[in-house]
Amino acid sequence: MKRKSYSIDRVNVSALYVFLAPALVLTLVFGYLPMFSNIIAFLDYNIAKGWFGLASPFVGFKNFAFLRQSWFYGIMGRTVWYSFAGLVFGFPASLLLALLFNELRHLRFKKVVQTISYVPNFVSWVTISGLVYTFLSYESDGILNNILEKLFHMQRVSYMQDPKYFLAVLIITGIWKGVGWGTILYMAALSTIDEQIYEAAEVDGAGRLAKVTHITFPGLIPTFSILLIFAMGGLFRTNFDQMFNLQNAVLRDRVNTIDLYTYFNGVVNGQYSLSTAVGLFQGVVSMILVLGTNYVTKKLNGVGIY
Repeated sequence: MKRKSYSIDRVNVSALYVFLAPALVLTLVFGYLPMFSNIIAFLDYNIAKGWFGLASPFVGFKNFAFLRQSWFYGIMGRTVWYSFAGLVFGFPASLLLALLFNELRHLRFKKVVQTISYVPNFVSWVTISGLVYTFLSYESDGILNNILEKLFHMQRVSYMQDPKYFLAVLIITGIWKGVGWGTILYMAALSTIDEQIYEAAEVDGAGRLAKVTHITFPGLIPTFSILLIFAMGGLFRTNFDQMFNLQNAVLRDRVNTIDLYTYFNGVVNGQYSLSTAVGLFQGVVSMILVLGTNYVTKKLNGVGIY
């Protein structure tokens, strides 16, 4: 009987690995195999001499000369600033929304608002950028300018041609698109907290705020820490789809980030060695941020990714 039970467990586990296989293959193909192409950063790469660049001359760290040039640190600083602002405003938004969802007692209404909050995640940045440009347009069809002009007699503003408004657009659109989807992990973590703990706290006279402070928050610390580690890894990069679709020819030079710089120099201008070197440097810094944040979180609360 024991042997039969063991074989059934083996079959069940094997089925799980079958479902996991596509994700593993995609991770291998798009996550690990491209790492071998980092050799291009140390070559004077010429695609005509072979796709893998093995016949291209080795130039050492010549392609990393951008690290000695001041213009790159301007782009790097802007990248960190945009990412940090998005982290400060966007990262807590999912946690706050999850806490609000958790306090809803009408289950049907709770499911409806949760579903509505998820929908923007499935809208492409191409569509969102079109909506943003329409909403913020300086022309007569600009909804925001029409409202401000007619109700408050304010002058019309070219929001999408002025770089000082670009950061606000990034933050607002990023939160709108991702906040609902970001609540899924927090809601899953909240579902693991035993309801009896809340009942015992209520018997002891704890109010709603006390239960959130002493039960809900501690229960979310592991999930919060893991998400923070991965979020810090993205501090040295921006959302390329968002940046690429929201920027325009007027803004490009003044809102340029590392991701946009890599794209326009590598894909558009064909400077493969330079763009690979920039991407490699970006990846190394991101790895350091992940490892550093993981070390700090493990020291503070014993939670880490390894």
